[in-house]
Amino acid sequence: MCGIAGTWNVEDSYNVVHDLLLALQHRGQQSAGIVVNGFKSIKGEGLVENVITDEKFIPGSCAIGHVRYSTYGSIDEIQPLIAHTFKGRVALAHNGNIVDADERRKFVMENGGIFSTTLDSEIFIHYFSIAPYRSPKDSLQWTLSRIKAAYSIVMLHDTFLAAARDTFGIRPLFYGKFNNGYVVASEDSALSSIGCTDIIEIEPGSIVFFTDGNSPEIIYFGQRNDRFCSFEFVYFARPDSNFYGVNVHEIRKKLGMKLFEEHKVIGDVIVPVLDSGFSGALGYSTASKIPIDYGLIRNHYIGRSFIMPKNRQDIVRRKLSPLSSVVQDKEVILIDDSIVRGTTMKVIVEMVREAGAKKVYVGIHSPAVVGPCNYGIDTSRRSELIASQRDIENLKAYVGADKLFYLSVENYKKVFEESGVKGICMGCFDLNYPA
Repeated sequence: MCGIAGTWNVEDSYNVVHDLLLALQHRGQQSAGIVVNGFKSIKGEGLVENVITDEKFIPGSCAIGHVRYSTYGSIDEIQPLIAHTFKGRVALAHNGNIVDADERRKFVMENGGIFSTTLDSEIFIHYFSIAPYRSPKDSLQWTLSRIKAAYSIVMLHDTFLAAARDTFGIRPLFYGKFNNGYVVASEDSALSSIGCTDIIEIEPGSIVFFTDGNSPEIIYFGQRNDRFCSFEFVYFARPDSNFYGVNVHEIRKKLGMKLFEEHKVIGDVIVPVLDSGFSGALGYSTASKIPIDYGLIRNHYIGRSFIMPKNRQDIVRRKLSPLSSVVQDKEVILIDDSIVRGTTMKVIVEMVREAGAKKVYVGIHSPAVVGPCNYGIDTSRRSELIASQRDIENLKAYVGADKLFYLSVENYKKVFEESGVKGICMGCFDLNYPA
């Protein structure tokens, strides 16, 4: 999962993209990069605040940026990518995974192409270069019409900034007005945080071109067939973000309410697994009338520790601390957004028991993750997904819970339909993939 951002005709674009990427830091913490007009770049491993610093400031009125959580290619290859082509200089930042990247790389190399990275994102640049058009705009349109999924991209050219989503709209992208120019970001909350106005969600199957002295130009390169990643709502996005006009926090609350309606598990206190489990826990509490409390406290700074342990169990114990005063002698209902590999929840249940809980019930406000995601989320091996290998009783025993219950696929889908979000991808839950 990654976050992307861009600016056009914005004074001190370096600083603006820095702030946008900070607002998108939750989408990737492994590396950060920025390219400013003149195609000067700053890139490095680590967080935005440690890479894109004041001392490295580059003047310019347009830029693109990227924060990365790697799912394809080497971890030390950092976006945005820069290339010199016959159609002009370009820089590109990409969120998502190209599902048939290996075959496309092979095709390009068999026809004389040379890759400088192992990233699937570089395929866009090669297709742009070999497109049978002299016009860079036409070349980008041709490129995107031939790459099925999954992507949101920003491309900086000598003469324009382009922002685009695949025809399924699997990954999000927005743009808004900022002073005399425009800015682009993966989530609308990032645009709101810097004071943008007239924020618009880019349509699936479209490119938005930003050029000097013109309003944004929208070009459609394929038929729209919405299959937005529902896991963006469940886990990845900020709670103050909105997709299809629907707030992430409100969807998570409704998922939590529906979880109680389906299972009606009763306890003494509801404890959210922070951070993304909070909204669902609030919904469960609202529907059940069971009090919610901070039984787990999260340390948001542990990721930068110089003595960070290698063991997954020790990492979880450093990030989360149980409050005995909340859970002792109680029947505790832990609410979280998902269980992927199971190791984190196993440790959390152990910690809550050690803090004195009488019983521990685990409720998940999404269905069991049974399939891999090849669209930009790091769940690409089915063998790593614990729910694909065990039934509910074995899962309950593995995590050590007295009860374990998930929201069903049917009720999960119903929450989105009732909220007005129709066209979602649930491949990781029901194995029905759009591409």
